[in-house]
Order: sequence, then C-alpha cells, then structure tokens
Amino acid sequence: MSTITSIATRRRDNTWVQRAACAGTAAPDRFYSLPDQAEEVQAAKALCSRCPVSDECLTEALETNDRYGIRGGITESERLVLHRLGTVRWEEERVLAALNGRPANLSPQEKHSVSVIAAILDLDPQIWAPVLGIGRKRALTRLREARAQLEKQPFLLRREQRIAAAFTPATTVVAA
Repeated sequence: MSTITSIATRRRDNTWVQRAACAGTAAPDRFYSLPDQAEEVQAAKALCSRCPVSDECLTEALETNDRYGIRGGITESERLVLHRLGTVRWEEERVLAALNGRPANLSPQEKHSVSVIAAILDLDPQIWAPVLGIGRKRALTRLREARAQLEKQPFLLRREQRIAAAFTPATTVVAA
C-alpha cells in the first residue's frame, strides 16, 4: 500500500458504504429526486429507514457538507437545517474506536471528545492521532487545548469525563 493510500484510508473509513441498503440499487436516481416528486422521496426514505448504516451515511453527509440527494434518510433541505444548527451526531462507540486506534468516521464533536479524553487519560497520540488524520505536533496542540478547557470549564465536559472514567484500552493479542 502506498503512503498516499494509507494516509487517505486512515482519515476516512468508508467500508460502511458496501453494507448500505442502496448499494447496487436498480434505481439510484430516486435518491436525487426533485422535491415535488413526493413518491420517489418517500420510497428513498423508506429504504434508508431499513438501512443498517444510515447513521454513518448521514454523518458523512453532514461532515462533508453534502448538499445533494437523500443521505441517511434525510433530504437536502432537511440537512440544510441541520447544517445551520450545527447539529452533528455523536456516538460513544466511534469515540472509543478512535481512542483505541481503530478507523472511525468521526464528526467534529467526536474528534474534540477524542482529544479531551486523551488529555484526561494522558493517552499516547501515536494511537489516536492517525485516526483523526493529524500528526504528532497537531495532536500535542489539541491535548494542550483540551487540558486548558478542562481547567476552565470542566462542567462542559461531563460526557468525556464519564467515558474517561470507564475507558479500558482494547488489548491486542500478540501472536508468538
């Protein structure tokens, strides 16, 4: 694997796309229907409601500011409202995966949580920084910023403190 490919792979895990209900759909245009095509929109939303990876799809659409089509069961106009509100999904499982060095499709809030928990636990940036797609220098800066926030506003970081208190690093089995 080339360095460019490995860096791109670490930044965004898109393996979920293969498990999407719409993968290989005979009529992909239904996900790009016009607003006045209510039946097509409802059909696409119905398929999304049964999709095992609709959360990942929506999160990626919000993170990448994707303005076209139905993603994660939400239309373009509905996502526009979420963009304006700054609402992005946050899932503990993805944060824990990143802390353990496993690829995860993280929202900006989740990336911040990874930095805060890493600061609380004094975790090695070599484990979690590649998942965030940042180098050691940027990781150390994020740790300093997170520690400063912990000192100034610890009440805002209750979620991260709860996770840090219960965090157990994943153990890796070493083959002999």
